[in-house]
Amino acid sequence: MTIKTILIADDHPLFSGAIGGILKDLLPDHQILSVPDVDSLQKVAERETELSLLLLDLNMPGAIGFSALSWFVGNFPATPVIMISANGHSTTVRKALDFGAAAFIEKSADKTTIEQCVLAVLKGETGLHPNLTISSRPTQLETIDTAAAIASLTPQQLKVSSMLVEGLLNKQIAYELNVKEATIKAHMTEIMRKLGVFSRTQAVLALSQLAAEQPQEHAQ
Repeated sequence: MTIKTILIADDHPLFSGAIGGILKDLLPDHQILSVPDVDSLQKVAERETELSLLLLDLNMPGAIGFSALSWFVGNFPATPVIMISANGHSTTVRKALDFGAAAFIEKSADKTTIEQCVLAVLKGETGLHPNLTISSRPTQLETIDTAAAIASLTPQQLKVSSMLVEGLLNKQIAYELNVKEATIKAHMTEIMRKLGVFSRTQAVLALSQLAAEQPQEHAQ
């Protein structure tokens, strides 16, 4: 018998452990797994055939804003995603839902709110953002197109894209990934083709559209 799995993608062990404990009590028939970065997320997602739900931290190492969400939704459309973040900016919530998340939970949410949201999403509900305001302005179509392009990237191309936004040169990316510079150049060609751009600068600008709004409206 195949055991259904819920995956928590968050690089903060305390939060990951706490929410993992909530899920184990709530859904004892599920296997609860956790990963700390996008690379691990991709490997587990491709390995687990019975993935019921992903709880995804917005600020994952290896992600460019919502890039991990866009990639996952594009490659595993049957598995719902709950985006989790301390950043509850109304535009951030809007982008998460527009990019395909079934729900958005703020990290300060209480146990009952988390449990109710998880159960609702597992039943097929979408567009959930308990106790949070969502922007009335839809995400620009250009940004949606970029998110769709991200979904078409291979795992290695997504890594290269993240390093590109960080400002690394091809030689540096090749060193970090332990591959030849020619391989990175080939990846860059494909990344730009998929994004519909013609230069590294244009690629960075396009990818930067996936950044999350900072919660200035909550600043003191």
